[in-house]
Order: sequence, then C-alpha cells, then structure tokens
Amino acid sequence: MQHLSTAHQAPGMQYDFWHNIVETSFTHCDGIAPDRSRFYAEIDIARCGDSELTLLSSDPVRYDRKERHIRQRDEETFFISAMLEGGGFFRQNDRSVRHDAGTVLIYDGSRPYHYDYPSRYRTALLRVPRCMIEARMLGVCDLGGTLLEAHRPQAALIRNLITNLIDTARETDVPEQFLSPTLDLISGAVGQGAPRTEVAGRNDTLNRIKRFMIAHMAEEDLSVADISEAQNISVRSLGRVFAAEGTTPMSWLRDRRLAEAHAMLSEGRARSVTEAAYACGFRDLSYFGRAFKKAYGKTPRQVSTLCH
Repeated sequence: MQHLSTAHQAPGMQYDFWHNIVETSFTHCDGIAPDRSRFYAEIDIARCGDSELTLLSSDPVRYDRKERHIRQRDEETFFISAMLEGGGFFRQNDRSVRHDAGTVLIYDGSRPYHYDYPSRYRTALLRVPRCMIEARMLGVCDLGGTLLEAHRPQAALIRNLITNLIDTARETDVPEQFLSPTLDLISGAVGQGAPRTEVAGRNDTLNRIKRFMIAHMAEEDLSVADISEAQNISVRSLGRVFAAEGTTPMSWLRDRRLAEAHAMLSEGRARSVTEAAYACGFRDLSYFGRAFKKAYGKTPRQVSTLCH
C-alpha cells in the first residue's frame, strides 16, 4: 500500500502536490481550496487488479469535473465512497445529495460532477472499472449521485467491506475477486432502495428488453429479429428505444457480453478464457480477444492472470 501526504511539502506547494494525486487516482477536474497557503491531506492507495482502494483525509476543498475535463480524459470508472468523518455536498445527473458520515455515495467518473467539502473529512473509496458495474445492473448511466443513507443496513455493510479490504491491503495484495461481494451488495442495495437504475416511462420497455437480452446472452445467434419477436415490438421501435441511449440493440448486447466476460475473468468466476467467452455468447475466440482488447486495453488472458 502506498502512502502519500502533503506534510513534507513546502507551504504554498502542498495543494498543488495534492491535486496531482487527485488527478492520478481519481479524475481530471478543477480543484479549489479555501486556504492554499497551508493545506494538509493524506492518502493510502492499494491496487486491486484494475480497481483501486483508497483511504484519504483532507482539509476543506471543492472539485468540479466538467465536460472539457471529460473530453481531455474520459474515465470509464465508478467510485463508491464511504464517508467516515465529516462530509460534503455532491451533485451529478441533476441530483444533489449530502454525503455525511455513515452514508455511501456512488458516482460516475465519465460524467460531470460538483463536490464541495466545507470542512475536514475522511473517506474510504473503491474505484472500479465501469464494466464491473455494468455486469450487475441496468441503466448505469443514471447511477451517478446515488446515495445510501447511513440508517440503511446495506450502507454499514458496504462501508465495513471497503474498510476491511483496505485493512487487508496493508498486509497483503488483495485479489480483484474479493471485490465481488461488495459490488453484489451495492447492486442489491440500489435495487432495494431508490430505483435509480430503472427510470419510469420509456425505460420500463428498454429495461424489460435488456433483461431478456441478458438472459439469452449465451446464445451466439441471438438477433434483432429474435429480440423483436420475443418482446412483441417492431424492429424499428426496438432500434428507437436503444437510439435514445445513443446505441443500437446489437452494440449494447456486444458491450454487455464483454462487460460480463470481463467480470467473470477478473473475479475468478470463469476457469478459462474460453469458458468466459462461450458463457457470454462468443464462439469466435479470435474476435472475442480483439473486441476485449479494444474495450479494456488488455487481453482476456491478461485479466485472468491478474485475478490468479
């Protein structure tokens, strides 16, 4: 586990040192500190496969991630933040929440957000690839800004899981499959609380169709015609509901298959690359390998090796 602190930086240079850490471990953003002359913050960082665990404390600060930051460096990651002390105000997806001690916040690194910490705070965070969230729930584009209140038992469980993983990382490497129970719990907690992942109206139809496609993911020959017939919707209408999300039915299915394959390999749920590919509807292993590498920057075997 790596430990970094502003304590040994010269006064006036401390905040710049800290902001470089934020941009490396979290996202590209603007940062504003009320007092830049003396700024104290520290962080413990542990890698966990393609994910990262962090425990940080910081003086008051404000962060703004804007569209220009996303254009410069997109972040296909989600953050799960368990506030331990202090708190702040967070805004994303037209949703404003108060992230106080005991609450758990989920936010999306690929979208703009505003984060304001008016006083000193301490938080434990888990950064995970977007695909590991997409493999567990629908409508993740609406997930950012979801808050699990402190009184909910799931919030306490998630908070304890993340802090226990951090404690473990102080002693030894943490395999990425250890994150699976935490992510499963988050998925279940979001589903049982405010259903932010499935918005009423048009998305009712879209989510029903997506659930069907996920259930039949292993069928390599699943086609637009098959989906349309099974869901009693015309091919044209099927295309329209996916176009509203900026994609097509088959592009979404391919991405979902890849996300599930990545999750199976990174979490140790597949004994081999071939098993993961077949379970997700890929029979052409060469195509699977190319598509996987393009999506995640690593081959399926590299991800599987990291897990083991």
